[in-house]
Amino acid sequence: MGRDGQSIRFVKPAFRRSVGQPWASVSSAMRDHAWLALRINSLVRVFITTALFIMNITVFPPRDHPLLCYTIMWSYAAVNVLPLVVRWDRVTPFAASLVPVILDLVVITTVLTLSGGFPKDTSNYITLFDDLYFLVPILAAFQLYPSVTAFAGVASVAVYISAAVAAAPAPDWVYLITHAVFIAMSSLCCVVFSSLQRSRVTTIAALVQQRSVLLGRVISLEEDERRKISEVLHDGALQSVLAAKLDAEEISQAEPGEDIAGHVTRLESALADAARQLRYSVTELHPDQVELAGLERALRAMFEEGAARGGFEVDLSCEVAGPTPIDELIFRAAGEFLSNTVKHAKAKHVTVRLELTALRARLEVTDDGVGIASGVLASRAAEGHIGVSSQRVRVEGMGGSFSLENVAPHGTRAVIELPVPAS
Repeated sequence: MGRDGQSIRFVKPAFRRSVGQPWASVSSAMRDHAWLALRINSLVRVFITTALFIMNITVFPPRDHPLLCYTIMWSYAAVNVLPLVVRWDRVTPFAASLVPVILDLVVITTVLTLSGGFPKDTSNYITLFDDLYFLVPILAAFQLYPSVTAFAGVASVAVYISAAVAAAPAPDWVYLITHAVFIAMSSLCCVVFSSLQRSRVTTIAALVQQRSVLLGRVISLEEDERRKISEVLHDGALQSVLAAKLDAEEISQAEPGEDIAGHVTRLESALADAARQLRYSVTELHPDQVELAGLERALRAMFEEGAARGGFEVDLSCEVAGPTPIDELIFRAAGEFLSNTVKHAKAKHVTVRLELTALRARLEVTDDGVGIASGVLASRAAEGHIGVSSQRVRVEGMGGSFSLENVAPHGTRAVIELPVPAS
C-alpha cells in the first residue's frame, strides 16, 4: 500500500487495468502496458524456471556444477517475483523492457556455460537450456518496443554463438548455425508482432484521449446552449413582458375616466413583440425546424426575424440541391452568425450566400457593421461565451473549414465550407 511520492509501492497481484480509469495520455498508456507486460513476463519466467528445475532433476540433470546452476535458477526466479508484488514508479517503460532482456541472456548463458550444456556432439546430445534463447525475443515482444525486441534477437544469436564457441573448441557447426538461424527468424517475427501491437495500443490510447477531449467539448457546448437560451429569453421576450407588466399596472391603477388608450396600445405592442421574439427563439432552437420547413425556408424565416430585431436589411441567396445530413449544422452556424450580428455588429445591410450541392457546402454571411476588434473572440471565449468557438469545433469536426474576418472598409465576413457526407 505505499504512499504518494514514493518510488516503490506494493500493488495488488492483478494483471488487468481497473475499468473506468481512462488513460490521461499515450505515454501513460505505454507505462501501464509496460508494467502489465513486465508482471506477466515475470510470472511466465517463474513458471519456466520451476518447470526446468523439475525436468533437470528428473530427466536432464546438468553435467557440471548442478548445485550452482540450481542456485542461479532460483535466484533468478526470486528476482522475477518482485515485479508481481512491488512497483517502481520511476522505472521507465523502456527500462522495464530492456533490463529483463539483459538479465535473461546473462542467466541463460551463465547456466549453460557452467553446466556444460553447449553442444559438442549432437548425436547423443539432448538439452533444454539452449532452446531458452528462443524465449528471449518472444518475451521482449510483449513490451511493445520493436527496437528492444530486435536487440533481444540480435543479442540472443550473438551471445549464443559466442558462448558456444568459447565453451566448445570444436562445436557442432551444423547444429549451432541451424539453431542460430531459427532464433533469428523467430526474432524477426517477434519484431513485426511488437510493431503491430505497439501501433494498436497507441491508436487505442489516442482514441481514448480524444474521447475525453470531445466529452469535455460536448459538456461545454451543452452549457453554452443553455446560456444562449437564457440570454435570448432575458434580452428579448423577458424585456417585452416586463414592459407589458408596467403598462398593465398603469392600467389597473388608472382613475375612472382617465385616458388609458396609450397604455393599452403599448401593452398590446409589448405583448406582440414578446410573442414575436418567442416565436423566433422557438424557430431557432427547435431541432426539427429545418427538417419540417427545409433549410432555405428556415434560413429565410430566421434572417427576416433577425433583420426585424436588428434593424438591418437582408439579401439572402440560396442554391440548395436538396436535403443533406449537414443541413442542421449549417442552420446552427448561420443562427450563431445572425445572433452576433444582431447583438454586436450595428449593421445596416447583411448578405447571406449559401451554395449547397450533393458534395460540398459553402455558407457566407457578410455585414457592414463595426467589425471585430482584435482579441474580442478570445476574451469572450474566456468569459464563457463560446458560441463561435463551438461552431468552429462542429465544422472542423466534420472535416470543414471555418473563417471569421474583418472586411474593408468595415464589417465582418463569416465563411464555412465543409464536405457533404453520404446520407
